[in-house]
Amino acid sequence: MSGAAEARRAPRVRVPAVAIAALVLLVLGVLSLAPAVSTYLAQQRAISDAQAQVAGQEADLKSLDAQRARWADPAYVRAQAGSRLFYVTPGTTAYRVIHATAGTEPAPTTAARADATPWTDALLQSLVAAGTTTEPSR
Repeated sequence: MSGAAEARRAPRVRVPAVAIAALVLLVLGVLSLAPAVSTYLAQQRAISDAQAQVAGQEADLKSLDAQRARWADPAYVRAQAGSRLFYVTPGTTAYRVIHATAGTEPAPTTAARADATPWTDALLQSLVAAGTTTEPSR
């Protein structure tokens, strides 16, 4: 009967000690490498940020070089002096228009002002509405 009881028992799984030791070493290796990987990824982010900053500065440098080249052209300098400082070359008559938009704006109508509520009445209505409302503020 003891032979039949042993035969019915499920076979026992044995894990070799070498497999357990390999698993422990693998976990320790991952834990020891995690800070190094984190540092590596942070350095890669910093490098990519620095590269983007350098690329932006190079684009700014190109635009400044182009602007410097424009200012080296005497015709551009004369045009800028004329538009910014109102300089003109000798023999040229300059005209300056003052209040150029004054004639193009329509005059205010009195009908629009007659419908408007005086500001004091509007202020009083606003204060009364704010004091008597039952809605919670947002």
